[in-house]
Amino acid sequence: MATMKKERKHLELEVSDFGPIARAKIALRPLTVFVGPSNTGKSYLAILIYALHRFFRNFPSIPYTMLPERRRYVSWRTQEAFGSSAGIQQVLEWARAMLRDKAVLMDKLVPVPTKVASFVWQTVLNDKSMEWRDTVERVFGITPRDLTRYWTLQNTKLVVRSEVEVPTDQPVEYHFGISEGSEFSVQPIDYPLLLDGAELSANRSILIRFTDESPTDEMSGFWAREFISYIAGMTIAPLSSPLNARAYYLPADRTGIMHAHQVVVSSLIRSAARAGFRDEAPLGTLSGVLADFLEQLVELSDVRRGANSGAQVAEKIEQSMLVGKIHADESVVNYPFFSYQPSGWQRTLPLMNTSSMVSELAPVVLYLRHVVQPGNTLIIEEPEAHLHPAMQREFTRQIAAMIHAGIRVIITTHSEWVLEELANLVYLSSLSKEQAHGVDESAPALTTDQVGVWLFEQKKRPRGSVVREVPMDKETGSFDSGFAEVSRSLYNTWVDIVSRAQGDID
Repeated sequence: MATMKKERKHLELEVSDFGPIARAKIALRPLTVFVGPSNTGKSYLAILIYALHRFFRNFPSIPYTMLPERRRYVSWRTQEAFGSSAGIQQVLEWARAMLRDKAVLMDKLVPVPTKVASFVWQTVLNDKSMEWRDTVERVFGITPRDLTRYWTLQNTKLVVRSEVEVPTDQPVEYHFGISEGSEFSVQPIDYPLLLDGAELSANRSILIRFTDESPTDEMSGFWAREFISYIAGMTIAPLSSPLNARAYYLPADRTGIMHAHQVVVSSLIRSAARAGFRDEAPLGTLSGVLADFLEQLVELSDVRRGANSGAQVAEKIEQSMLVGKIHADESVVNYPFFSYQPSGWQRTLPLMNTSSMVSELAPVVLYLRHVVQPGNTLIIEEPEAHLHPAMQREFTRQIAAMIHAGIRVIITTHSEWVLEELANLVYLSSLSKEQAHGVDESAPALTTDQVGVWLFEQKKRPRGSVVREVPMDKETGSFDSGFAEVSRSLYNTWVDIVSRAQGDID
C-alpha cells in the first residue's frame, strides 16, 4: 500500500439560534478575528469555542467501568464499558491479523476495518451528550436552555465540520445541541479511520498484551480498554484538531480582575478561617471562563516551564510596550503576587499601582511565559483595551508573532487600528523579497490563509446577528468592518456644522 498523507482544511463551525446570533459559519484560522457592534454575539461565540476546546480535550476518552469486587480492573464481560463482547472480538481478530502481517506495521496509514471503526466510534460516543451539557453549563455559568437565541423558540444547533482529504473527501461532522437536552452525535457514525502503522509498531507492546490475554481473564478487559482508547486517540482525535488542544481565555475585564483578585482571595481565606462563626451568605456565581482565569492566576506560582517561543513573544511585549518586567512571585502562603518593574528600577510596583495598560497586558505576558504552549489557543477579548493607538498597532504585531510561534489566537475587537495594522501585515506577505526590502523588518507578515476576519451584523430578518467573513480590501488597506461608515458619518456631521457656522446654510 502506498503511503498516504492526511491533508486537512480549516475546521469549520456552523451555529444557529445561539444567544444574539441567528446564524454563523466560520473557519478556524491560526488567527481568527471577531468584529462588529456590541451585543451581536462576539463573546458568545468566542466562549462557545472555548467550551468546544474543553470538550474535545477529553475526546475521544473512554471512561473506566469498575466492578465492585475488582476495583483495579475493567472486566471483559462488562457490557457498559464496550457495548458488546462481539465488538471486542472483532477488534481482537483485527489486532491478531496485524501482528501476523508485519508489513502492515510500517511507515504508512492502515485503514481500520469498517466494523472495527464503527465499534470504536460507538464506544467513544457513550455518555458524551451528558459531558457536553455539563461543559456548556459550566463554561457559560447558566443552563443551556438559556442560551437559545433571544427571539426564537428554536433549539440552538452547532456543527463542527472536519474536512480531511484522506481517506475520503466526505467530512466528519460533530453535531451539538445547546438546549435542555444538549445532544451530541457524529455523522457519519462509521467515518473511515486511518491508523499510522509506524506509530503502532513503536507501541507494539500494547498490541501484544491485548492479543495475548485470554478472553476469560478479567485483566484482559483492562488491555481491551487500553487498546481501544489507543486506537481512538490515534484515529479519531486528529479529526477534531485544533479543538483538541488546550485553550486559554483572557476576559475583557481582566484589568479589574488583576487588580482585585488578591483582595478577593485574601477575603475568602479569612472567611474560611472563621467559617464556623458566621452566618451563611449567598455567593455569586462565576462563569467558567472567569473561574478558569482566576484559577490559572492562582496556579501561576506553581507553573515554571522552560523557555519557549511563547515566552520569547512575552519578552518582546515587555521590551516594546511595557518597558519593564512583569513578575509573578510567591507570597508566604504560596499565592502569587503580581508586580511590575520598570526598566532601570531596583524595586517593583504592585499591579494596582501601575497604568491600566500594564495591568491589561500583564496576564498576556504571564500566560505566554508560563502557560501557553505552541499548538494551544489563546482567546483574547478586546486586546485594544486601555491601549493608545500606537500600542494597539504594536500589540497587533505581537499577536502576529504569536502565530509565527505556533500559538493559535482568537480575538474580539472594536478597534479600527487593530484591523488596519492586521491588513498591513497580510498585504506585506504578498510582496516579494525585493519588494519588501526597506519595509519595517520587525513587522511579521501573515498570509491570507493564516487570518480570518468575521463580521457580526445585526439583522431584522432573521432577527439577530448574521456572521460573515470579511475579505481584505486592498484599496482601503483594511477589512470592511463598518468603521468607515462611522468615519463618514462623523465627517459629514462636521462639514454640516462648519457650513452652518460660516453661514453657508440658513
